Amino acid sequence: MKKVMHINLGGRALVIDTDAYDELDKYLRSIEKHFKNSQGLEDIMYDIENRIAELFEEETHRNTVITMAKVEMIKNTMGHPREFGGEEYTESETKSSIPKLKTGKRLFRHPEDKVIAGVASGLSSYFGISDPIIIRILFVIFTVSGGLGLITYIILWIAVPKAKTTSDFLAMKGEDINIDSIANSVENGLKDLKNKLDDLSRGIKTRMF
Repeated sequence: MKKVMHINLGGRALVIDTDAYDELDKYLRSIEKHFKNSQGLEDIMYDIENRIAELFEEETHRNTVITMAKVEMIKNTMGHPREFGGEEYTESETKSSIPKLKTGKRLFRHPEDKVIAGVASGLSSYFGISDPIIIRILFVIFTVSGGLGLITYIILWIAVPKAKTTSDFLAMKGEDINIDSIANSVENGLKDLKNKLDDLSRGIKTRMF
């Protein structure tokens, strides 16, 4: 008989046994320790916890308790602490023989590169087209030639979810979703934001003086 507990992970209510909780807690602490000097620590941890919660939901059914085996699956999918410099685990720990999972591309609307709803940008990412203008032109052509483009766009607008989390943006490109890719995405996003703010600041100073 094992005790279970209710936890909130990434905004999701989950049930986990105490042994699995201790292992998961140690794992998350290792990740937090590794990224403690990152400016994006809070965002990195949020996105990692959110992705872990998604994986738990995919692997479990309603009212199914998360066990140690499921935590090990999560560690193998997201990456072990020793693989990115963590210090919580000992060298005696054996590496799982289960291969890491690679995420296939998923279709999302791209909210950061949109003209209307990000449908064209999402489709271009999904099909590996470098410039979404090609998809946008096709929508215009089909709309002018009979209205099918507009109808299709509206249907996709309703049916296709908008990318919200770092995991969504990685899945949209078909990239692996693990600790390193999430952290790199968050940190690169912060760098891009800083560069844009610096450019804006320089532009304002130039106009003033």
